[in-house]
Amino acid sequence: MVHDVFGDINFTVGWKMSKSIVLFGHSYTVTVKLQAYFEEDGITKEQENAYINFINTEEIKMDCIEKLLKEYSNSAELRFIPKTLLIDRDGSYALLFDDNDNPDDGIAVCLVPEEKIISQDEYL
Repeated sequence: MVHDVFGDINFTVGWKMSKSIVLFGHSYTVTVKLQAYFEEDGITKEQENAYINFINTEEIKMDCIEKLLKEYSNSAELRFIPKTLLIDRDGSYALLFDDNDNPDDGIAVCLVPEEKIISQDEYL
């Protein structure tokens, strides 16, 4: 499907597309996933607004993520690999990371409504 805000987006247990981000001076391709249980649930206005907010403040958001990660771990740049920008149906969102030190449990850097780091298990 081609969406006005997201462009070419597909449904596979949620709406998904790819996006490039820059973190710690490195370019990564992450999956943008919009939570939805069924395709007919569609994309909410809150999800659209959240993504527009992210795009419009992306540099500020990336700076915030870097700061939070550095406070969380001295080796954040090497330890955490961004994988998914997860946008919930209410417009809250977090960037999910794989953790090289703990492959079984990554972290979520929550950005909206609150900026904090929690385990992916706790976030999901």
